[in-house]
Amino acid sequence: MKKQEITIINDAAWVGYEISLGLEEKGFKVNYLPRVRSGPNIKISYIRSTYDKLFTPVRNAIKAKGIIHVNYALQDAFAVRLVGKTINVLHCHGTDLFGLLDEKFKKESKDMTKWSWVIKGNIKNAKKIIVSTPDLLPLAKQIREDAEYLPNPVDINRFSLRNFKTNGLKAIGFNTWYEKVPSDLVNQLEKNGIKVDVFERRPFSYNELHNVLKEYDIYIDRIFTKGVNSYSKTCLEAMSCGLATIDYRHKYMLENRVNYLNSIKNIQNDGKQNRTFIVENHDREKIIKKLIEIYNVSEGN
Repeated sequence: MKKQEITIINDAAWVGYEISLGLEEKGFKVNYLPRVRSGPNIKISYIRSTYDKLFTPVRNAIKAKGIIHVNYALQDAFAVRLVGKTINVLHCHGTDLFGLLDEKFKKESKDMTKWSWVIKGNIKNAKKIIVSTPDLLPLAKQIREDAEYLPNPVDINRFSLRNFKTNGLKAIGFNTWYEKVPSDLVNQLEKNGIKVDVFERRPFSYNELHNVLKEYDIYIDRIFTKGVNSYSKTCLEAMSCGLATIDYRHKYMLENRVNYLNSIKNIQNDGKQNRTFIVENHDREKIIKKLIEIYNVSEGN
């Protein structure tokens, strides 16, 4: 594939940002066009404005050149079509498909049915569809049989293995619009002497995240979100740093999981296994190689 220009429009959990950095390392010229306040140096302490939701997508679509890679299948993708350009790769990240096609998610989290015509139209018109988690793939295939799963990329050098501690254990979690860290889980962990920090909105930027995660031993991911059976991007980054996790796999065995993590040895063993899993399956360099192959297909080469 020749080193032509690539435009990354919008972002989700900074997947687009990691992709842009990985492509630049391979010698591509990349236009990274997130929403106004969605860059890696922004602290997540705001509500998206109407301008950011409606006008920024059109502005970015007008700027787009070369291969156009759009994150999320709603207004940003529609804006590219609106200005008469081709979506080479449409990257679905969650709500765009869960909110449209998963009944549990629609009932418990967010119903996107009213935007069905936009989402389905974008998916049908894009040259190539990829999804960010394995549980999204069956949903995407309901609309596009040729959809593919591309694992979320993790910078394993920045999110490197932390130094393991032998005392003062700490856990970290984030409340989101779709799920709060369970208070009973926090109580159980603290009864076992594990300090828990729960953030309502992230008070630090994505570029600071690796240093924050390395101060902790356990990451509390989404656990009970209906219809979702996958790790969040931040969970993958925590795993890369060698943290043990409490995640969707443990929803029916939380007490057992808490008791298991009461052992420093168990936390360290889980952390090392998690690091190995990320290096083998989510290393950004490996993911970028797969993405370049997908770009080739989207160009018809």
